[in-house]
Amino acid sequence: MRRSTKTLISLIGTAVVVLGGVVNYTSADKVDAWIGPDGKYWSSSVEYYDSIYGIEKDTITSIVEQTVEVDSSPSQKEIQREIQQERMTAQAAAERQALVDEGSKPEHITVVNSDGSKAFSKLYGLYLIKDIKGISYSPAIINEDLNYARLHCVAYETNASKSPAAIAVVNEVAKSVDAVVGPSVNFQYEKYKDGNLVKSSDAAEGTMKMGLDPSFAGEGDKVAVVAVYPGGATKILEDTDDDPATVSVNVPATDSSLVMYSIIKYN
Repeated sequence: MRRSTKTLISLIGTAVVVLGGVVNYTSADKVDAWIGPDGKYWSSSVEYYDSIYGIEKDTITSIVEQTVEVDSSPSQKEIQREIQQERMTAQAAAERQALVDEGSKPEHITVVNSDGSKAFSKLYGLYLIKDIKGISYSPAIINEDLNYARLHCVAYETNASKSPAAIAVVNEVAKSVDAVVGPSVNFQYEKYKDGNLVKSSDAAEGTMKMGLDPSFAGEGDKVAVVAVYPGGATKILEDTDDDPATVSVNVPATDSSLVMYSIIKYN
């Protein structure tokens, strides 16, 4: 961007500091016998100004102009980047909230027995299940230092595409006892420590009841649960109730904070 001397002086104003002195401009027009800060006579203020910067009249590209042209406001790309980041943050928050809402549904932490009575989970957390008709878990360890309110879990259903190695192990166990594999759920056991959730096996012992989908098992079917631990170790947990709508098992203690439980049905 280029401006004429007149335009530049108008931008500068009526007082400009030049070489330590103050030059008083009464207008942008020439002034006869003008005295500059050096004490010399000049034919005009414009002539003096041009002599200082060594540039021709009407072709001034000055420091003032350069300052005027600097755009300190955010660029369009920066604004778009911020908007996109805010949108992603809002979307992530919405997805997290949707996950919490889904995992906290009453039907996910409640098991309805055949007689209509209900068993409620005493282990706080998220229960992301669909094929399993509710889970009720009661941790075995309860004392003054570690109570129900401090224990937590994230339980989510899995399958062969999500957990191929673990499901392969369950299939082998089921085959060995002539059983069919049903729904599987991963339990990530946690607890609150210093205000934060950390992985912990403290709650990985207790009793668990799971609701059965009638399309998988019902009256006359024998069911059990296979526990799969990291490394491939397994245990078959026998059903302790005779309710065809549920399977109840005693969950043994383990050092692992992550265990997969798979319901199986004997042929």
